[in-house]
Amino acid sequence: MNKRLVVLLGMSLVSSAAFAQSSVTLYGIIDDGLTWTSNQGGKSAVQMQGSISQGNRWGLKGAEDLGGGTSAIFRLENGFNVNTGTLSQGGRLFGRLAYVGLSNDHYGTFTLGRQGEAVGDYIGALSANGTLPGGILFPHPGDLDNNGIDFRLNNAVKYVSPTIAGLTGVAMYSFGGVPGDFNKNSAKSFALQYVGGSLQLVGAYTSIDHPATAVPEGVWTPNNTVNGNYGLAASSYKVLALAAAYTIGSARFTADWTHTQFGGLDPTLGAKINGHVTFNIAELVASYMVTPTLQLGAAYSYTQGNVSATGKSPHYNEVDASVDYLLSRATDVYASATYMRAGGGAVADLAPVLSPSSSQNQLALRLGIRKRF
Repeated sequence: MNKRLVVLLGMSLVSSAAFAQSSVTLYGIIDDGLTWTSNQGGKSAVQMQGSISQGNRWGLKGAEDLGGGTSAIFRLENGFNVNTGTLSQGGRLFGRLAYVGLSNDHYGTFTLGRQGEAVGDYIGALSANGTLPGGILFPHPGDLDNNGIDFRLNNAVKYVSPTIAGLTGVAMYSFGGVPGDFNKNSAKSFALQYVGGSLQLVGAYTSIDHPATAVPEGVWTPNNTVNGNYGLAASSYKVLALAAAYTIGSARFTADWTHTQFGGLDPTLGAKINGHVTFNIAELVASYMVTPTLQLGAAYSYTQGNVSATGKSPHYNEVDASVDYLLSRATDVYASATYMRAGGGAVADLAPVLSPSSSQNQLALRLGIRKRF
């Protein structure tokens, strides 16, 4: 009887220890505020908008220690519209992220599910969109390179290496799921990051086959004209990107460059022309912590496009200034001003959350509050 009691007590202690080594965390971000725009379709507008500084979300993430430096991990992340209560990301319950996998201290992390691609996750994090509270009002024009993370990849297998001498590698593949055509609707994405002291360097690449059907929530729909006279429905989509960040005291400077190509434009896919369209985008960002609770930020980006079928070269100059004040570690209020001037036959179109201007110019002013939990 005493032996049985000892065995049961031992099993209970082991079970309790196992549960103690598991964790589940609830987290989220709620952003809301007012945006004034100088010109949307020829008229000014005042709108209450959420998900500007960061996308509104709530999520669950967890890890279970399996021993030997290995953990089972998962993450489920929901996106929502704070002003209407509706789901974002096309009405998906966990449209931002949904994956499960294994992580090992020595061999890296392997995950399966719906996940972010490398350009948005790594280059976007160093851009004005990822570092200043103007957020989604300052993505690259039309979010052509997914700098603002307008899409994620479904059916994705992702590997993140351990960090060795400051270097971390990322590789992922998204299965297209088309019977008899393994490549159709598939996607590949890679990144290499170096972090050493005050310096951070990142390179990333993403390629998607038939993006309009592989990732329908992206920017390649026929009504995304960018320069007013062609759609971006293509048979292929490729982005090559580089970024760097350097911190000096209370100041941080970042720079990024992306090369985006929509290849095989085809009217049967919804495009208005044949051929291909390319965009080169360069951006500089600076931020400074005046006090531990007050940040000032500024950014500039230039976009140069080329339309092979017409020879047109749409281009865009964009500037941004912001003030961010921390009420606490989890709550801040901010103000931002963003201005775009388009050329080469293009009209100004600051962000997917706004309608295009009827002219070459568009200005957006924003007051917002952001709460993290």
